[in-house]
Amino acid sequence: MERKISWMNWLRLFAIIFMVALLVGGFTTPVKAQKGLVDLNTASDKELEALKGVGPATAKKIIAGRPYKSVDELSKAGLSTKQIDALKPFVTAGTAAPAPTAPVTKAPAAPKAAAAKGEKGLVDLNTASEKELEALKGVGPATAKKITAGRPYKSVDELSKAGLSTKQIEALKPFVTVGFAAPTQPPAAPAAAAKVPAAKAQATKLAPGQKININTATKEQLDMLPGIGPVKAQAVIEGRPYKKIEDIKKVKGIKEGEFNKIKDLITVD
Repeated sequence: MERKISWMNWLRLFAIIFMVALLVGGFTTPVKAQKGLVDLNTASDKELEALKGVGPATAKKIIAGRPYKSVDELSKAGLSTKQIDALKPFVTAGTAAPAPTAPVTKAPAAPKAAAAKGEKGLVDLNTASEKELEALKGVGPATAKKITAGRPYKSVDELSKAGLSTKQIEALKPFVTVGFAAPTQPPAAPAAAAKVPAAKAQATKLAPGQKININTATKEQLDMLPGIGPVKAQAVIEGRPYKKIEDIKKVKGIKEGEFNKIKDLITVD
C-alpha cells in the first residue's frame, strides 16, 4: 500500500513538473510569435520597431520599400542577409500587400509647378508688350525693345536679328512662340511707306512737328529721314536702344553732318 502511494506521489510530481515546464516554455516564446507574424506590407512603424534588431530608422526604410513579394526583398530596404534571416521567423509578406499601393495617389502632389510663364501660355514674340517680354528670364528693358523693333518674326530663331545670341534664343524657346497672325500686323508699316512716292521724299512727308522715335520706328519710317537709306535704317535698328538722340552717331555711316540733318526730326522718347 505504501508503495502504491509512493508511485502516485511520483506521478503527481512528474505531472506538476511537466505542467510547469509547459508554462515556462510558453512565457519564453517570443512575444511576436504569440501575436502572429508581422506583415511587412501592413505593419505600422511601432509594430516593426518591436521586432528584434529593427529601430525607428530601419522601420521607416522597410515602410518606404513596400510592397514586398517575399521577406528576402527586405534587401531593397537596406537590410543585410543576416538581418533578414534573423527576422524570417517573425515576419511575412501578406498577399494583400499590393493594396497599399493605392496611397500612391499622392503622386499628383509630386509634379513641381511649371515655369510661371509656361502656366499662362507661351509669350508671342509678335504681339507681346515690352513688359511681357521683360518678364522672360534673361530679357531686360533693352532686349525687350530690340525684340519689338525686330518684328515680325517667322520663327523664334529669327530673334538673332534683334541681336540675341544663340544661347539666349535656346534659353527662351520653351517660353515663347511666333503667332500665326503676327505677319498681319506689321504689314501696316510697309503700306504707310508705300504712300511715300520715292525714298528721297523722306523728311518732306513728315507732318509739321512730327518726330520719329529711333528706338521703335520701323525700317521704312527711318528710311524717311534725310540721308538715311535702307542700309543705314537697318543699322539704326541693330544699334538700339538709344538713351539720347546723339547716340545715333555711333551707327556706321552717320557722322556729324548726317546727324545735323536729322537731329530735329528724331527722338528717343
